[in-house]
Amino acid sequence: TDRDVSAIVGEGVAWASIVSCVEGLRLPNLESVAHVVTYRGKQTGAGKKSVSARLVFRAPDRTLTGDEVDASVAKAISALQASLGAEIRSA
Repeated sequence: TDRDVSAIVGEGVAWASIVSCVEGLRLPNLESVAHVVTYRGKQTGAGKKSVSARLVFRAPDRTLTGDEVDASVAKAISALQASLGAEIRSA
């Protein structure tokens, strides 16, 4: 199951910091964190960029429920906000 998260962060926030923040949570069944796109423009504001990441969740023995994945994504969003000052864009 894939979920995309788009976060507006300061220009100085490196992609590696985003990956480290999410992977450091050790979320259940998180298989990978992949870069989708980085956007800079008027909508993000001066000195900021929007970075979209795809979180991929898989269980080896079953299909994950939406609630399981949503709970993990919510934890990742909270961590990005707290650790990197991210503003999460709604999809």
